Amino acid sequence: MIERKNDGPAVIALANGKGGSMKTTSAVFLACALADQARGEQRVLVADADVQGDAKDWWYRAGELGEPLPFDVLSASPADLTHLRDAAAGLGGEAVSWILIDAAPYGRALDEALRAADFVVIPSSPSRIDLDQAAGVQDLCTMRGIPNAILLCRTEANTLALREALEWIDRERRARFDALIRKRQDILNAKPTRPHGAGLHEYRDAAGEIKQLMGEAIR
Repeated sequence: MIERKNDGPAVIALANGKGGSMKTTSAVFLACALADQARGEQRVLVADADVQGDAKDWWYRAGELGEPLPFDVLSASPADLTHLRDAAAGLGGEAVSWILIDAAPYGRALDEALRAADFVVIPSSPSRIDLDQAAGVQDLCTMRGIPNAILLCRTEANTLALREALEWIDRERRARFDALIRKRQDILNAKPTRPHGAGLHEYRDAAGEIKQLMGEAIR
């Protein structure tokens, strides 16, 4: 079980230095899965620390379509990340139980996201180029003593690429999720919709793994 750095909400950062790694998509899907599993008993917050602002844009557009995301999104500067739990407490209303950081790919914003995180999710496709990038982030987390795991996304069952990726990760003794996020068009094209129910696919299993690591009851 992972020990939290501070009292209050569990902080999960999603980090990868490469664009198109499914970082924002994974942040939104995991946040939806955690919110749905909590059945209204826990509040989830996403801190959008990437300069692209994709998570915040997703949040606005889903609301405009009449099906808002089941969590708030905070546009987070590096200073906000330094005081993330205070920023969450200042939102008012019910206390936040989970904070997911959509981290910037580099710089102070990435450093502050990792510093704030209890656990880091590193999304990556099975390609070796993407895995090398993910491994760099993982090595940085490990060097800093931050628990982490690679989340394989855009996977295709029974392919050489997936088999080789799993063999490499396991041979290198790198932490990874058991859940594999399959390559699905409804996931790739999800923005700006509100993922829920069966549409959350394997992200529900990944959220369950995170809850188990954090010592939370599986609902």
